[in-house]
Amino acid sequence: MSDDRQVSGGADDLNTSLATRRVNRRRFTQGAVGLGISAAAVSPLAARRAYAQDEPVATPLPTVVPAEGAVQLQYWDMQWGSPVFMSALQNLVTEFNTSHPEIHVSFQQLSWGDYMQKLLSAAQAGTPPDMSGGDSGIAFNMAAQDQALDISDLYQKWEADGLFADMPEWAYKKWDWNGIHPGITWQLDSRAIYYRKDLLEQAGLEVPTTWDEWHAALEKLHNPNGGVAGLAIPGKQATYDTDQFYMTLALQAGGGIADPEGNLVIDSPPNLEALKFEKDLADNFCARGTPSWTFTEVMKAFEQGKAAMAFGGGWFIQDIKTNAPDMFDKVGILPPLIGPGGAEAQHIVSFANPWMIYKQTKHPEETKTFLDWMIRPEQLIKLYASEPGGKWPVYKSLLDEPIYSDNELIHTLAEQTVNNGVDYWYPNNAAAVGIGAIGTSIADIIVNPVLAGARSPEDALKDAQQKLTPLFQRQG
Repeated sequence: MSDDRQVSGGADDLNTSLATRRVNRRRFTQGAVGLGISAAAVSPLAARRAYAQDEPVATPLPTVVPAEGAVQLQYWDMQWGSPVFMSALQNLVTEFNTSHPEIHVSFQQLSWGDYMQKLLSAAQAGTPPDMSGGDSGIAFNMAAQDQALDISDLYQKWEADGLFADMPEWAYKKWDWNGIHPGITWQLDSRAIYYRKDLLEQAGLEVPTTWDEWHAALEKLHNPNGGVAGLAIPGKQATYDTDQFYMTLALQAGGGIADPEGNLVIDSPPNLEALKFEKDLADNFCARGTPSWTFTEVMKAFEQGKAAMAFGGGWFIQDIKTNAPDMFDKVGILPPLIGPGGAEAQHIVSFANPWMIYKQTKHPEETKTFLDWMIRPEQLIKLYASEPGGKWPVYKSLLDEPIYSDNELIHTLAEQTVNNGVDYWYPNNAAAVGIGAIGTSIADIIVNPVLAGARSPEDALKDAQQKLTPLFQRQG
């Protein structure tokens, strides 16, 4: 076991000016949480903008005027990335309008702060968009309210066209729910463990591939006297960041949130093993301030050389390149680790974010034409290329594209995404709506109290099982 002294440097020690720029992700989703339909993952855009430096200039193409008699469609989506990415999304819509003059799509960008309220209000008023994107559970939530159009006919077409043979299975099987298909994944949002290659080399360590090897490596890398923690992870309440590290461990332990019948099984032996392991890591290899950390503090600690390893999102890659360029070539990404669940549970968290069509659309066939055009790899690559590393591909064939092959970190995480990425609904979605309704409960009830020493792992999981079970009554 490593030296039990901790590296100081909680949130208060991490450049206090950051506080005025940081965005509270809880505030982003309070409305959806209050409605009981929040996603288990929320856009990391806010955290990224809080620490990223210069924003590139957005140059969207001019939109086109609808042709006389064209069918008018509304497409709403989240602010998924930088102005450049959002311009690329508008450009793609404009390209569709130009090539399909009989259909005209108007794109409206929604903020993460109130998108769910806007979509629900529009649906209740009978005026939803024809198509939208959203968080990784939105299609389930809308389907449970009879607002999602079944696109099983498109699924048959995509399978016949060979699209599914090119996709990771979970990207499309996730949406096989209650006899319908309410959505289709268009991008994946992945998490990874970053490490300093130079520090591993100095310690004479090989890259770990299992939990045991990882633990042993952290014992050597943790250097509190030198101001370097072995590991930086988020642990704060009221943030989705915290549950993502725990769920990575839970999945690798062979655990999960619900069973195939849709029952909550958060209080399970694999989940307990994962929670005990995280507590061990936090107590022995993380900074004392970990229970107050989000991804913002994690990223800053890693980039300032205060952590040998860090758990974070795919956007860390560009932020490291921007904010710590001298470190960039010294950074690697650990492989998906083999934990108690064995090789078959060698997963990373990668949220499958969908597009969906609303059941109230007056133009279902035209909207399907638009969705079918947008989901094709030759269209999606234009979005991915606008923000390399910001979005992860749903097509394995795109790994050969320069945006995923030219940079080692991007290529590594892209491969992990298509080969090992799953999200909280895996491996079954019978509890789809319940999972989407848990909000930040995993962080609030389970992880943070355990990391802060306020309760034992056993008590935290039992409490969560009792409090969250009502959300998992039979759905659909």
